[in-house]
Amino acid sequence: MEATTALHNKGYGDLIKGEMKGSKTSGGFTGDFTVKDSSAYDFLWTIKSFSKLPADNESKQTSGRFEAKGYSWKLILYPNGNIVNGQISLYLMLSRATSHPTEAVFKVSYELFLFNQKTGSTLSQKGENLVQVQDEMGFRNLIDLKGFKDSSTGYLLNESCMFGVKIFQVVPIQTNTECLQPVERISHEYTWKIENFSKIDKKKSHERKFTAGDYLWSIVIHPEGDQKSDIKVKGKNMSLYLYYNGSIYDGPPTKVSAEFSLTIIDQIGGNHKKKTYTEVFKCAHPGWGRKDFIPHEDFNDPTLGFIVNDTCIIEAKVTVLALVK
Repeated sequence: MEATTALHNKGYGDLIKGEMKGSKTSGGFTGDFTVKDSSAYDFLWTIKSFSKLPADNESKQTSGRFEAKGYSWKLILYPNGNIVNGQISLYLMLSRATSHPTEAVFKVSYELFLFNQKTGSTLSQKGENLVQVQDEMGFRNLIDLKGFKDSSTGYLLNESCMFGVKIFQVVPIQTNTECLQPVERISHEYTWKIENFSKIDKKKSHERKFTAGDYLWSIVIHPEGDQKSDIKVKGKNMSLYLYYNGSIYDGPPTKVSAEFSLTIIDQIGGNHKKKTYTEVFKCAHPGWGRKDFIPHEDFNDPTLGFIVNDTCIIEAKVTVLALVK
């Protein structure tokens, strides 16, 4: 029986008939379930104890690597949506293409699936994107979270769900080209106030996402320095970056040229620590900033005002100058 739940999705989606097998009870399927014709998919991903996943829109779950069409891939799930709360966002990532240069572009045709454990059907959406390695392609609203959690729909039963992917074609585009298309310059500012700074894990990076116009960005700090930094920098400086996470709309990842500034606020004297850049954000360079943004000696000096009442304030200002295709 075909599922008939009305869904609001960007792009185009289909409900494809499939077959499931498992133990049936009056309440539906119980225990593990498997796909009868698993050869129809390149990868199947089961997630159990769904309610235990973090509920904020900054968290994501990443599958292990799998091989298809001679390349390595991953599935990326945002359990509460990566842009708007209350959605299941599902993406396919081209994880590795060892036989091609870093900047190589690929045309990828694919289909993402969510299995219905009651009817044996699958909710699916097809996509065709131009991407580079590490780009995420897919759909920010595969299904509304409320409908997904409703046991009567059959997508989440006994805290378990299954996603799948089929990759139809991967075509490398050998010639690297770039087209700059200027856009109206509108500046956006975002302030991140980090309270109880002394209590955060200094060994880990910390991220705060924000939207600026039609684009999603992140401020990323490494309190003890970026782990990729050389030994002269790591452990002696705080690293600070701005990362670009793509458009808020479904579609091919859009590269952008942007002018931006990152500032650590001096809350006492107004002598802020500020850096300004103009860069192109793309797959090979999704984030820009400095690994030695501020020395620990200055940052922790109580007379300089960067930490007051155990609170640090970071500001980001972004102006998108052009789309890069």
